[in-house]
Amino acid sequence: MPNKFLNIEEESLKQIWKERAKFSYHTVEEFGSRGNIKDETVSEILQGGIDIHVHGYPEALVDTGWDFAWEAKSAYDAGMRAIVCKSMHSDTAPMTYFVQQIINKYGKECEEQHSFNVFGGVVLNWSVGGINPIAVETSAKLGAKIIWLPSHDAAHHMRVLDEGQGIEVIDKNDNVIPELIEIFKIVSKYNIILDLDHISTKERFIIVEEAKKYGVKKILLTHPQWSVNRMSIEQMTEISKMGAYIGLYLYSAFPHFNNPVCDRTEVTKIIEKVGADKCVMGTDFGSMLNPPPVEGMKLYIRLLLAMGVSKEDIRTMLINNPSKLLDI
Repeated sequence: MPNKFLNIEEESLKQIWKERAKFSYHTVEEFGSRGNIKDETVSEILQGGIDIHVHGYPEALVDTGWDFAWEAKSAYDAGMRAIVCKSMHSDTAPMTYFVQQIINKYGKECEEQHSFNVFGGVVLNWSVGGINPIAVETSAKLGAKIIWLPSHDAAHHMRVLDEGQGIEVIDKNDNVIPELIEIFKIVSKYNIILDLDHISTKERFIIVEEAKKYGVKKILLTHPQWSVNRMSIEQMTEISKMGAYIGLYLYSAFPHFNNPVCDRTEVTKIIEKVGADKCVMGTDFGSMLNPPPVEGMKLYIRLLLAMGVSKEDIRTMLINNPSKLLDI
């Protein structure tokens, strides 16, 4: 009897799938061989942790899965110390005042009580007038801990995605625009963080150098290993020596549904070259396409441990460095 299935083609024997199969199994063999990483170990490292970059509802741009109050309660329950709430189109500083009241009341009802802060700030996208010193001063007066330069509306971001004209931070002669100098002065006055967000590498170098002239002491780079505002590891190392902290966020460090392509081991190379003392961990989670931020942070810790990053270095990036930046 002839085999009617004789000519079935084996998808898994095609070269592309053979390569992917080897890649997957080599991952298990290489990183799984480090031994079982217990939940207790992850939870212990997480104690006192700070997620310096969290999205949540209300948010006018992305589909967030959870509101900031729920995320704060989850972080509190996990024993964390603080979260920083980011919205692409609105100032979170006044909103976090009310979330803090919620978490204070929540903490009093919990058996295990501990200090917890909810912080915010403003992203200088078109919704607040772009590079707008008035928006910065207002947010600072309301308790902002971070002023983010433009993200989705940054001219560089627009150029990468071919989406038209965006917000410029330097002029045609590579000089910082006057409004940004006024913002440097405000950031220095309130001693808060200047986050360079989605601007270009050249712009970041120029701004770090100029901001320091006006007394800005805390500078953070949002996910400079991500495709839209990518820097080389050598550039990250150089700019960290100028005083900037490198924000290493789960969203851009490992492949997932809406960031499917990246070098998953690059984050360890950055930590090695830049040094844990100049890196800051965060999740950049809150989108409904990803796990909740606390679960994301647990996964981040687990993956870093599996790749050989020490507990001490993780706690430096998760606790010590963000504590310094946030003055807590």
